[in-house]
Amino acid sequence: MYDWNDPALLARLNGNSGAQGFNKWFNVQGLAAGQGKVEIIVPVRPELCQHHGYVHGGCVAALADMACAWAGAAAADKDVVTSNFTIHFLSPAIGTVLRAKANTIRSGRTIATVEAEVWAEADSKDPKRVATAIASIAILPERRPSIE
Repeated sequence: MYDWNDPALLARLNGNSGAQGFNKWFNVQGLAAGQGKVEIIVPVRPELCQHHGYVHGGCVAALADMACAWAGAAAADKDVVTSNFTIHFLSPAIGTVLRAKANTIRSGRTIATVEAEVWAEADSKDPKRVATAIASIAILPERRPSIE
């Protein structure tokens, strides 16, 4: 299904994510990762929704941010953090699953530029794009042992 998927990279990203408190609570699940691209999902549950029943914008943004960071890591094959992030909400997020797809536009030595889309999916309905984002992902230098 994903001709660009690298199973070892996907396992590493899922493992790193599962070890983080928020990501563990959020229940983000990587489906594919490789060649500077990722696809990740989050099952929608009531505690992710705001008072109108839509998935809270912060949760939509968190998923987009994670997808961008994962894609940057997939491009650089190094540890990364988000440096800058912009999101545009396009429609209320209503559904049973949120899906984020991210693609690295350019990856340099210290910064990767990544774009993402977030889609809401519900049974018997076509997926709906609910947000688009762009991010600068800082590529972290290798950690070196300290000299004492």
